[in-house]
Formats: sequence, C-alpha cells, structure tokens
Amino acid sequence: MVRALVIDALARYKGKRYSTFDVVGAGPRIVAGIIESLGHDVLLLSYEKFMANKKLAKEYPVILVSIMSQDFGALKNIRDIVSKYNRRAKIIVGGPASHDYEYILRNKLADLVVIGEGEIPIEKLFTRDVIDIINNPSELSGIPALAYRDKSKIEVTSTGIRTPKEILDRLKPWTKISLSYEKPWFLRIYVEVTRGCSNFMRPRLRILGCIDCNVCIKGTPSAKLHCPARIPPGCGFCSVPVLFGPPRSRSIESVVSEIEELIVNGAERIVLSAPDFLDYMREELVYPDPLTDPCNPPPNYDAIEHLFSRINEIEEVKQGKVKIFIENIKACLVDMRIAKIFERYIKGTAIHIGLETGDKEYNMLIGKPADPAKVVLACKLLSSHGLRPYIYLMYGLPYQGFKTYRKTLEIIEKLRDVGVEKITLYKYTPLPRTAFEKLKPWINKYKDIIEVLKKKVKKFNYEKKKDLLGRTLEAYLILNKENKKWYGYPVMHGPTIFIKNELDESLDGSKALVKIVGISARYVWGKVVKIMDSHGGKRHGKA
Repeated sequence: MVRALVIDALARYKGKRYSTFDVVGAGPRIVAGIIESLGHDVLLLSYEKFMANKKLAKEYPVILVSIMSQDFGALKNIRDIVSKYNRRAKIIVGGPASHDYEYILRNKLADLVVIGEGEIPIEKLFTRDVIDIINNPSELSGIPALAYRDKSKIEVTSTGIRTPKEILDRLKPWTKISLSYEKPWFLRIYVEVTRGCSNFMRPRLRILGCIDCNVCIKGTPSAKLHCPARIPPGCGFCSVPVLFGPPRSRSIESVVSEIEELIVNGAERIVLSAPDFLDYMREELVYPDPLTDPCNPPPNYDAIEHLFSRINEIEEVKQGKVKIFIENIKACLVDMRIAKIFERYIKGTAIHIGLETGDKEYNMLIGKPADPAKVVLACKLLSSHGLRPYIYLMYGLPYQGFKTYRKTLEIIEKLRDVGVEKITLYKYTPLPRTAFEKLKPWINKYKDIIEVLKKKVKKFNYEKKKDLLGRTLEAYLILNKENKKWYGYPVMHGPTIFIKNELDESLDGSKALVKIVGISARYVWGKVVKIMDSHGGKRHGKA
C-alpha cells in the first residue's frame, strides 16, 4: 500500500483563480477514485487546501497534480513545496496540460506525466510498486501514455490510450468531497456522463493540406476517423476529438450512484458533464460504428429521459434541495422533444452553445457544425421552454475576416430576440494537438472591428442584466478572507453577485435570498434580504 495525495490545481494559473471559483472538475476525482479502489491510502485536496497545509507533503511519497496548460505557475509552487518538505516524493502530472509533457519534464516540474486519459496508465502504475517503477525507467516502458526523463532524454511510451466504455462504468470516482474542498455544497461538482466528441468534421483550409476529399463530411462513420491529409478532427481550435475520440457514455446506474454518494458528502449542485450532453448514449444508436457525425442521428431521447428520471428519484433532487445542471450542447441536436425533456427536468438551467461566429460558411471552413440560423432557432426553442441559453463567440481565429465579423455583429441582434441570456466572447488561442496549433491569432488587421464586437457584446450583456434589477435570487454567500468582501453565487448559476451588506462571518457558506440592486456587463450587486439556510451543507452531516 502507498500513500498518495491528489491535488486539484485546475484553473489555478500562478496559484490563484480568476474565474469559475465554484467549479470542481471530474478528472482529479476519477484519479483519486482509481487509486482508492486499488487499496491505497489516498487523499484528494484542492490546491487551496494543500497550500494551507503545506507540511502534508511530508506524509505522501507520491503526489499527483491535475493542471491545465495555463497552470504551470501553480505546479511550480507545488513542486517547490514538495522539494522543501519531502525531496524523495515523486510528482506525477496529468490533466489537459499533459500534452505539454516536454515543457513539464525539461523544467523538472514533475517526475512523470500521464498523457491524456489516465484510467489505464494510473491503474497499471498503482497495481505495482509505483515508486519503484518511477525509479526504474525501464519499468515504465511497458505502460502506455507516459512521458518521463531517462537521464537527459525525454521518453514517451505512447501519446495516449482511450479508456474503454466498460472501464468507465467500472471505476468509482472519489466522492468524499467534504474532505477535499471548502464548503462543497456551494460548488458545482462535475459528474462525467460522456467522454469524447462526435464532431469528426475537419477544418477545410488549404494551408492545413486539405485536399477537398469530403471524407469527413460524407464518408462512412469509420472512414471519418482518418483524414487522408492528416488534419486533426473537430473544430480547428479544439483538441477534444483528437484527445478523447468519439463519444463513450457511462451507464445510468454508475452516474446515479456517484451522484447519490456526492450528495451524502455535501454536494448540492451537480453538473452532468460532457463535451455535448446531447451525445449521451447517442453512440448506442450507431453501434457498432463509431459516432463521428455531430448532427445525425438525433439524440437518444429515451436514454436522456431515463437518466433524468432516475436522478430525479433521488430524494434530495426530488425535493429541490439538490440542483441538477447540464452545460454544453450542439444546436443541431436541439428539437422540440429535447426542449420538452429539459423543461420537465432542468427548467431554469443555463445551457451553453458554441456559435463562434455568425458566418455559416466560415464555421464550416473551420470544422464547426454551427449554422447560425439553427443556433438562433435552438435558442428560441430552449428559452420558450424555460431554459437559459448562453452563447460562445470567438475572435482572432485564423482567416476570420471582415465579412465574418460583420455577420457576427448582425447575429447578435437576432440572439437578443430569442432569449439568449449571456454572450461570452473568447480570444482564440492555439492549443497543442489541434488543427490550428501552429496558426497564430489574426488580430492586428482587424483591431477596429474586434473592438466594435467587444463593445457590442458588452452592451448585450449589460442590457440583459437589466432584467435582473429588482429581482430576488437564491445565492450562496461566500466570504473572501483575503479582501474581506462577500460574494453571492446564484444557486441556479448566473453572474457573481457583489454583496453590499455587512455580514457576520458565521454566515460564510449560507444560502440566502439576495435582491439585485445594481448591474454591470459582467457583475451584479445585491443586498441580502433573508437567510434561508445558515448552516450550508453541514445539514448533510459530512461537511
């Protein structure tokens, strides 16, 4: 048996979060669950909890860290602490940043990197003496998806291995979140329901070598897996299809069991996580072929309704004490039947749809199945059934020219009329393993029209927040102990609320009714009018 510490450092940048303060991803919990299931003594901690208890590094000979590519500063902080308190400890890094293994290893930020999906390599490492294996590089060569240093050379056993569906069902993620995170009841805990993406279209740019063979558009499901020009699948800016492949969904029973245990340990907000929730069990409709078409066949309505129905049988969910959310969907899979299912089970939920631009031809050119007209229709359908559509737009994409920006500006007016609650505008950043990884942002020539787009999105969000003025929302009250300011996190998700009241510290983590008294494009201000639950998640008896 080995003692292992798993640290969730996702989105911690240089050691501090700048957004999504209430999000807990599924990855670190999956890793901790694997290690625990193999009989080892494991603890999962948030980055903040570890930094508050640095001497814990003395007690763990193996420390696993989950990070994204922007989190190298946080990883360096962890490495420095481990070096100070336990120089013999081995650091293993995984998560979205794992494909930057050369940077991690060359800068001696870790001893070992697990590349991509971690279930199989982690299980193989921890079924034997993991420390002995790391100390003997020849022992690592037989385990897939690992990168490590052998003297001065970086060795890679493989660039990843996909976890079969049956293993995803068998594994039990860590659910003792009351040990891992402060005030777990206010956090949005992500529960993975589907891994992988069905979009195996490709960017059709000549600069990438596209030969206009149309295999990724009209080919058979299996043929779409392989591009003759070797262009990575999916949207040009996204790495999900190439890293995780076509969708694989977890069984309803495994998802429900995990949610039940999370609730026992303090969870009150559960996000059913997937690159596209509407891909859930859609692969069953094309089996034994892989699911490589983003829009056909339609959703697996029966499986989605059965999943919601089973979750709704959980007493805390049925009573409304625990809220269930979904996040991302593709507009081309939205229809009346889906809208009615969502209305029945998750009414009031914010749902995110990637539009990226208002130019249909350009979206197709970059590998995105986002017809702006279908996005507008989907938003209208969802909002009319009590859902809250959120839209993603991007700027600075390769070959995103004036025509595309003009059409994007035009589509914003249409989004205003169909119930879209918020637009999030992102700057394109090239990511490893994507089709666009070597293409720099197109910014300089388009600075003026990009500025117009930013202002229009800002105005859109400001105007939409006017609807909140005077309304009363349920929110969790959280005290930032660094600046002594209070914030409210809406129970049903929404903009962070700056609390204007002077409150007693004992109310930290409480649920309250907050009246919105001021707005900006991004934030809102509110006053607490009633404390609903002064004990937060402690009523579960675990936090």
